[in-house]
Amino acid sequence: MERLKQVFVQAVFWLTIFVISLAFSPGDDHSPNALVFEMICLVFYAVAFYLNVLYVFPKYYEKSKLIYVFTSAVLLLFSFFVLHHINKWIFWHPQKRHHGDDWFEIFISFRQLLWLAFIYLIGTVYSIQNMLNHQILRNKKIMEEKLQTELQLLKAQINPHFLFNALNNIYSLTYMKSENAPESVLKLSEMLRYVIEDCTMEKVPIRNEIDYMQNLIGFYKMKSPGKRKIKFTSHIENMEMRIAPMLFIPFIENSFKYSRIEEDKNGYINIDLSETAGKVLFTIENSIFSARKIMNGSGKGIMNVQQRLDIIYPGKHRLILDEKEGNYSVKLEIDIR
Repeated sequence: MERLKQVFVQAVFWLTIFVISLAFSPGDDHSPNALVFEMICLVFYAVAFYLNVLYVFPKYYEKSKLIYVFTSAVLLLFSFFVLHHINKWIFWHPQKRHHGDDWFEIFISFRQLLWLAFIYLIGTVYSIQNMLNHQILRNKKIMEEKLQTELQLLKAQINPHFLFNALNNIYSLTYMKSENAPESVLKLSEMLRYVIEDCTMEKVPIRNEIDYMQNLIGFYKMKSPGKRKIKFTSHIENMEMRIAPMLFIPFIENSFKYSRIEEDKNGYINIDLSETAGKVLFTIENSIFSARKIMNGSGKGIMNVQQRLDIIYPGKHRLILDEKEGNYSVKLEIDIR
């Protein structure tokens, strides 16, 4: 369809050039000679145009503008020379010459040169526009490939980050000789299946993400004997809508890390996930346990999420992190439409 459109546009262009040229033809009353001559001119215009677009411009323009201008000038002068002699042969051979024809002949010759130069210039502008369009498309493709590579690297960081936190929790359970240690290994196996298999896809059903979040929260609860103030609620109408995986998980991991809820009986974690009019809203609020200092090296998971959001949902997300005395909150809104 695009090819057919280009052929149609070019056909209209050459028909327009022919009609305009014929209207200013040097022949009397648009004689058959004038019609033949303008058709010959049109052929020369077209040859100059396509020779420029298909050969001269691609070969010389980027290498050397000077060579391109010189080659174009030679091509135009040669075309004009041939057209001029054809014009003289048709309209101004000796038997048909009249007084004052010399000035008219100069005027017509000048018109032909202008037409040639004008159409050749159109070919140059057309070629430059195509070159710029190709550069834009090439740069866009390079940028997309770069973003995809960066995204794959960021996703690859999820697995070791998750394993690091999960193994730390299992170590804590085994160190405390908790009866939940065997169950935690089983739950870890289920979670690993999701991380390794499902998270390789660009988007997953939000149902799967919610299941993983519930498993992760249950996994952390094993470290917290007795009741703790941990609340998770979800209000999602369309459970099959797809979203980039593992965007909320680092915030949940941080909430358990900073709240130290297994040690702080007054600690709390409130998590809510909802969806309204194609926008997903994730909020989490947790207490901050100040009795023990957090080790350095934290925050990599949050940076990962921020970078992935910029790549996957550019201009379609809003992330607000707020820390007050004894409290930390996250609000993440994603437009997935």
